[in-house]
Amino acid sequence: MSGILPKGWVETTFPTVALLNPKSSLDDDTEVAFVPMPHVPTNFSDTLRFEKKLWRDVKRGFTHFRNDDVIFAKITPCFENGKAAIVAGLPNAHGAGSTEFYVLRPVIVPSALLFYWVKTAAFLKTAEAHMTPGFPGYYT
Repeated sequence: MSGILPKGWVETTFPTVALLNPKSSLDDDTEVAFVPMPHVPTNFSDTLRFEKKLWRDVKRGFTHFRNDDVIFAKITPCFENGKAAIVAGLPNAHGAGSTEFYVLRPVIVPSALLFYWVKTAAFLKTAEAHMTPGFPGYYT
């Protein structure tokens, strides 16, 4: 990192700040949220929408998340459109959704900070410049 950090800040690595794509383990009969890509907003004012499903029906083949995680689209055009949300209000605090999401679980920073970061033009531009298989926005 270049430059001088503000007072009270420390230089760190991303895995110290947030976990990427953590998995969940729940009882099969647990009611959870299911979030397809169209339910994720592109702006700051809309909230994440979801459908209710049983864990047994969504635990395999989908991306896992829980309340306070940040999800964002990893494919274009949804990535370029800034589809992202702070996950909140899920039944039993857990959910699953599109395989086209990345999930960030905050470790030492608030969810809002991660959310605002993935919504910045700088993040979108940098990520787009580094697109390779497995990276956000990559076309197959």
